[in-house]
Amino acid sequence: MNKFLALNDDEKINVQAADIEAAAVEGVSLSTYLNNKYSNIVSKFNGELDAFDIALLSKGIIVKDDMQFGIQSSSMMKFFTTDENRMLFPEFIIRQLRQLTAMPSIINDLVASTRVITGDSAKQVVLDLSNTAAGKKNKQSLKMRRIAEGANIPVAELKLGETSIKIYKYGIGVKATYEVLRRTTIDMFRKQMELVTVQAAYDEVGAVIDVILNGDGNTNSAVVYKATDLNSDAKEGKLDEVTLVKFLVKQAPFNFDTLIVDEDVYTQICTILLDKNFTNAINPKIGFEFPQGLLNNLRVVYSEDLGLDSSSKHQVIGLAKNYAIEKTIEAGSTINEVSKTIENQTQLAVITENAGFNKIDSRASAILQLA
Repeated sequence: MNKFLALNDDEKINVQAADIEAAAVEGVSLSTYLNNKYSNIVSKFNGELDAFDIALLSKGIIVKDDMQFGIQSSSMMKFFTTDENRMLFPEFIIRQLRQLTAMPSIINDLVASTRVITGDSAKQVVLDLSNTAAGKKNKQSLKMRRIAEGANIPVAELKLGETSIKIYKYGIGVKATYEVLRRTTIDMFRKQMELVTVQAAYDEVGAVIDVILNGDGNTNSAVVYKATDLNSDAKEGKLDEVTLVKFLVKQAPFNFDTLIVDEDVYTQICTILLDKNFTNAINPKIGFEFPQGLLNNLRVVYSEDLGLDSSSKHQVIGLAKNYAIEKTIEAGSTINEVSKTIENQTQLAVITENAGFNKIDSRASAILQLA
């Protein structure tokens, strides 16, 4: 960044109130508006800076530390030293929120896909495996098999779920007084904002767990396997290797590649890994392959939302991640706002979205009950 600290006069961008009003009229962000208006200046920086970055540097506002060159980011109060600087603050915060919410999060490890809908409700497409050929309802008949000449071919049918997906508003805000902002660098503020969004993603895991356990309203709560039914030697509240492997293959052909566990089970899994180190005790030179994908790498996700009540205590959630859960977002519901409270001299940044979670295929998730 150091090479851009000293801008020539013909490289500077000074944002005016008219620019903010024009962006609002056009229905675009201030960043987009400035990029279009000052494309000739932006082109000079070969994609390293956009127009808003240049506008910040034009006012001497440095947003990142660069210890290599001994450069420290500006104080947050730099935004409030002049009226022109103050106009840049809302867009700066909104840009941080956009960037942070687009970062990889723990939700990405649990959700197969994200669907954007219009309106505040939608029905999920489900695969009906009940074969209606010859007036029969027999799931087993849908397995591919030899068909006699002239016989009906078993057909699976795509249908709409009976109940609409539940959409809820999720949101989180950050408030800071001018006194706090005065003592905080922009780079440190950005790190604190990142921590907030990380926590928000962890909080969403609870909503995913609820849908897995209880279903999305379409009579598709997760099937529960008792550890003692899978392994007669299983001990109360303990996860052992035999029970785990039997659980992973129980929903074949789905590959349980993700586990959601509480702190106790997370510790037990780590202990199994450390004790066994996954080496082949018979002959280290012999390798094993599992072409069905039933025993490949496992993604283990810790969640404090498991075990909060007696119904989910000592439970392990298994997911075939690519077929289990979909996130649904209402189009246009994501809102980034920055407001100022004059009375107590605070700044408030808020991000909200209307979203819900639903099951893609109920067979792609299950519960292992350890106790």
